Amino acid sequence: MPRRWTVILRDRADTARPIRPEDCHGLLNHWWPQSEREHTAAKRWAMNGWPLPLGNRLYHWTLTWLDDVSAPLDPADLIGVPQRIGDHLLEPLSVTPTFERSYAEMLTSEPGPVTVRGAEVHALTPVVTTTRDNAGERIPHIWPTPRRLFGAVHRSGGEIVGGSGALGAVARFAPRDLATPWLEEALVELARVRRSPLPGEDVRLAEHAHAEKRTVLGWLGGLRLDHGTGGRRLGPTFEVLLELLELSGIGKYTAQGFGAVRVDTVTGGRVTVEVPAPRAGNAEPNRPRRIGDRVDLASVRSASEPEEFGGTLFD
Repeated sequence: MPRRWTVILRDRADTARPIRPEDCHGLLNHWWPQSEREHTAAKRWAMNGWPLPLGNRLYHWTLTWLDDVSAPLDPADLIGVPQRIGDHLLEPLSVTPTFERSYAEMLTSEPGPVTVRGAEVHALTPVVTTTRDNAGERIPHIWPTPRRLFGAVHRSGGEIVGGSGALGAVARFAPRDLATPWLEEALVELARVRRSPLPGEDVRLAEHAHAEKRTVLGWLGGLRLDHGTGGRRLGPTFEVLLELLELSGIGKYTAQGFGAVRVDTVTGGRVTVEVPAPRAGNAEPNRPRRIGDRVDLASVRSASEPEEFGGTLFD
């Protein structure tokens, strides 16, 4: 089942060379190995957090296991045991489980008491997405179009054969009898999602050092996703998609630390909020203001409409 841990490690070695992406990749391949046939395929795990020291040789990692089958190694079993990563010896000091929920529970969940209408997506580490052209060369995609945020599902002869990102996690690891109809529902839900800018967190281009002294192009910043329901009640599919988005990360290099995002959901409904009384003596009496009144909806709508896109978010 999908699981996530927060790990604090201390570096026990004196070394001048920083940890490289390929070093992290190698360590997690050692912890959670895949067969040679799967070595170049999308990983069953994601290291959603770049392993830069916090200070005093301390490192903070967020590790996610995406498979429905239990991980072959629990990071908690390695507390106090130094792990070699490049020229470094990292000793896990603490391991805190932060998520554990099976795909069966996620895909068959019932609507909660509060409806999730949208989300603010914040990039915590560089996000890099690429595709291959006809010659096999990788082409970077800098702008975070919505159809790339949730990954893709690969089909052959009408059957699901793989995938990447949030959608790919369901396609690859969830029980097939649950995954197939759920993904079809996700196609419908994602077609209604619209993106808008997130004030104060403009998406910006960034360059990042990669292996073999190459640089890769990616983006940092944030955006907002809103679900256009047409007045109908939302089911749990959109909420699960947002949950998977945070677990799987975004983009090609998620397994090496790129692509970590924080997803802050935005709920809707008629929630009563007390508003302080006005100071003026002749002002109208204080009364509870309901989120969802016509004036509030107008302001929310104007904030979410400036930027539209064409097409669905499902590949």
